[in-house]
Amino acid sequence: MAIPKCEGTVMSRTEFTRATKRDALERSGGKCEASGPRYGLEEGQRCNCSLSVGVIFDHDNPDQMGGDNSLENCRSICITCNKFKTRGDIREIRKSDRIRDKNSRVIRPAGKLKGPGFAKAAKPDRVPKDSLPPLPRRPLYTPNTENSR
Repeated sequence: MAIPKCEGTVMSRTEFTRATKRDALERSGGKCEASGPRYGLEEGQRCNCSLSVGVIFDHDNPDQMGGDNSLENCRSICITCNKFKTRGDIREIRKSDRIRDKNSRVIRPAGKLKGPGFAKAAKPDRVPKDSLPPLPRRPLYTPNTENSR
């Protein structure tokens, strides 16, 4: 699968046409088409929950990873299944973005800087404490004799 290149542009999300949505809903028979572990179900198990509460038309293969807007790539799924699948899709898409950016050198690979760094500045010599004069002692309490009666 080829990853679409986006040279200096932001890839926009593509939506299904009304006709594609209508055909996908008709194909599903009003039931959720989610099936398999991608949606948090057992292998071969289908959700089959009613879409009367809410329907999401989802890309089976995400559009950011090369999916198109055809009827074969459109799934009529319930809101719960969409939330589960979206979490996994986002992780896959971000991983794909990081790999693409690393290979195209958009981001610097992790590791130490290869330069020599900055030169160390010389510290001034410290004056030893023994050579300093002692501080004068301060009294803790001084009686105020002017205002006393």
